[in-house]
Amino acid sequence: MSYQENKQQWEALGQLDPFWAMTGTNKYGAWDLEAFLQTGDQQVAQLMRDASRFERPTRYEAVLDFGCGAGRLTRAFRAHFERYLGLDISENLVAKAREVHAALPGTSFALSPRHKLDVANDSQDMVYAWAVLQHIADRAVVLHLLAEFVRVLRPGGLLVFSAMHHIQLFYRLQPRRRLYALLRAAGVPDSVLYHRLRLYPQEVHFVPQAQVVSHLQSVGAQVLEVKAAAPAAAPHQVRVYYVTK
Repeated sequence: MSYQENKQQWEALGQLDPFWAMTGTNKYGAWDLEAFLQTGDQQVAQLMRDASRFERPTRYEAVLDFGCGAGRLTRAFRAHFERYLGLDISENLVAKAREVHAALPGTSFALSPRHKLDVANDSQDMVYAWAVLQHIADRAVVLHLLAEFVRVLRPGGLLVFSAMHHIQLFYRLQPRRRLYALLRAAGVPDSVLYHRLRLYPQEVHFVPQAQVVSHLQSVGAQVLEVKAAAPAAAPHQVRVYYVTK
């Protein structure tokens, strides 16, 4: 899957149902805004409890939310950090995030660039990427992004991200996603595929933990902890990485 195909998928979801695209709980357009933001409040509260175990970050000036979507975590992050930057591949989702948080100071949203992040070296006290990297098919791109996260992270900061470590062979077929792609190529509108046929486009991919850890160390990062985020028998094995430099 190319960058442009990935972008198209998220543009479609950003238009059809931006809140489901960020939560994974499909209410087919029936999400309440406050309930949506509360899921972000809960997630960031847990994140900050986890971060306190490492005594990181040492400063709370700036946070980068990579794959911010419609800004589900924005309000919660601003309760802890002076400045918030959200990046996303989808113009529709970035527009929605700006709309939702128009009155919240200290926040900015931008399209995620294809290669180098437009963020200064050593400028972010926390970098967060949750359930984002798994949607990128090219491992080289994933590893490049990890290096970028480390580059922009301030010494004493904390990088936290999730990534799939393994997918059972049968589940790599992803039949619903393949059917979505086939029908869309045949001219079936996204709205019909999503609302009537209950199909969705996002693909998921994995990078083994050993490769992730080795790469992080090669670019000067220190891996503080890697935590399994799914039962051992689950078909999709997810890891959460806590990293500093």
